[in-house]
Amino acid sequence: MAGESSETVIYFGPQHPGAPGNIAFKLWLRGDVVVRAEVIPGFLHRGFEKMMENRTWEMNTVMSYRFCVEDPDHLEIAYAMAVEDLMNISPPENAIWFRMIQAEMSRIASHLFWTHFIGGSVGLRIPAYWATTAREEILKWFAKISGHRVYHSISVPGGVRVSLPETFVEDTLRVVNYVEDVAGRVEKGMLRNSVFKARTVGLGALDSKTALELGVTGPVLRATGLSHDLRKVYPYFYYDKVSFEIPVGSRGDAYDRSVVRFREIRESLKIIRRAVEKIEPDKPMRVKAPLTAPPGESWARVESARGEYMIHIISNGGRRPYRVRLKSMSMPLFTTVIDHLIRSEEVTIADFPVLLASLDPCAPDLDR
Repeated sequence: MAGESSETVIYFGPQHPGAPGNIAFKLWLRGDVVVRAEVIPGFLHRGFEKMMENRTWEMNTVMSYRFCVEDPDHLEIAYAMAVEDLMNISPPENAIWFRMIQAEMSRIASHLFWTHFIGGSVGLRIPAYWATTAREEILKWFAKISGHRVYHSISVPGGVRVSLPETFVEDTLRVVNYVEDVAGRVEKGMLRNSVFKARTVGLGALDSKTALELGVTGPVLRATGLSHDLRKVYPYFYYDKVSFEIPVGSRGDAYDRSVVRFREIRESLKIIRRAVEKIEPDKPMRVKAPLTAPPGESWARVESARGEYMIHIISNGGRRPYRVRLKSMSMPLFTTVIDHLIRSEEVTIADFPVLLASLDPCAPDLDR
């Protein structure tokens, strides 16, 4: 048997219940302390960016959102925005308000799904099951509007491809009220639980300066106390016309990251309620987008559930893009952040899944 001072190497793979999706790690342990972690991606690699170069502008809508199954709508929205900028077209006002609703519904669904990762890692499955019931209502809402539960293809270049059902306002507010009630109970069941606090308080602490140097955005950055959110600092759509707060933490640890996500759910519900008031079902939701794009380049970025997502498109003119490149939200979380934290504090093998879950990376975001 290896001595206490020697290192043991283990494989922490996608079959492990503590792994955040289809990804693996090679871990070096000294006793039960993780001293080094090497990410092993590639389980989902399908070459989407290259595939988009061989498909038309409209066909690429169904490619754009497959980089993160947990929060696909921000991705399809960003793609539509970039193509609209390239083609110099503007979606109708109705479509912009709807995209805000779509984006916030996706953010909430992602945060609710995250409770399974963090809840399972600390042994609190019951509140996570409650969260699933709320997420299910959001998926049903998407299915009624788009015909699809997970991937939606709602936002396309030019606006929104669907006609809103007559009961849109009623359905949306019903879901919002239900989610608000359930999410509140889940929040209490987790954040006030002594076991949850014992497993998360002080774990994986980051300060703002370090987080920025490591390339962090989103809830993980805001948990450090830095109020940086694209919806506020670089407003797009009509986010500057609605009132909402940007939740921040103070310690930047796993517990603060959890607090920030639950508070973001409440703020997203506020945004949806305000946006619903602005929707006028009788007005157009889409303008016609040309089949070809002029030569040039464009980019768009949005504040997704995991942070800043950006897409860059280069066109040589014609029916297809010359190059499509996406900025990963999760790459820093899987690499620079994990490496920094296990070097700066004692992270045990029992802590490692909790730490990963608190960062909430999306494995397909790497394999694109």
